[in-house]
Amino acid sequence: MCGRFALRNPQQVKEKLSISTSVEPRYNIAPGQKVLVTDNNTHFIKWGFTPYWAEKPFNLINARAETLAEKPSFKNSSRCLIPADGWYEWKETNGKKIPYFLHLEDKTFYFAGVYGGYRGEVGCAIVTTDASSNLQNVHTRMPCIIKSDEHKFWLEGKDINTLDTSIGERIKFFEVSTYVNNPQNDNERCIEI
Repeated sequence: MCGRFALRNPQQVKEKLSISTSVEPRYNIAPGQKVLVTDNNTHFIKWGFTPYWAEKPFNLINARAETLAEKPSFKNSSRCLIPADGWYEWKETNGKKIPYFLHLEDKTFYFAGVYGGYRGEVGCAIVTTDASSNLQNVHTRMPCIIKSDEHKFWLEGKDINTLDTSIGERIKFFEVSTYVNNPQNDNERCIEI
């Protein structure tokens, strides 16, 4: 699962995607907020997906890669990439949930995502998969990270199982303070111990 993430260095994304608008550093991106996505164009859309046919909002924030093609919620969704340079997971230890920050040093990467419109608002969900063996101790799920040379394949509809997602084996993590638990906190303190 991925319930919060960061884009601490948006300059890398601005250069890669040739974005001319302002993109501010974010340390605690939470569901319901606007997030930067790309599908060959860049957009800011809500993190929370509801299929167009729903009677009321679902606001799904994650979509399991294993069932993406089967679930009615995602069958007609479009694909996108969501830039990030880290995400948070909470591990239960002795009855307490301890937050961890997972990252690839200061490198930007892209989560596989899906998006669609619901009553005039476009929303997205992050596609997740089983966590890499090096991350299983923190959480059993993780976002699908798409390598840069396979971005177009994901956007063109290739099955996630045919793509190289081994980048997860290089992810590192460390414990952070519970300051990140409050989604209103969005500064460097979120990634401090």
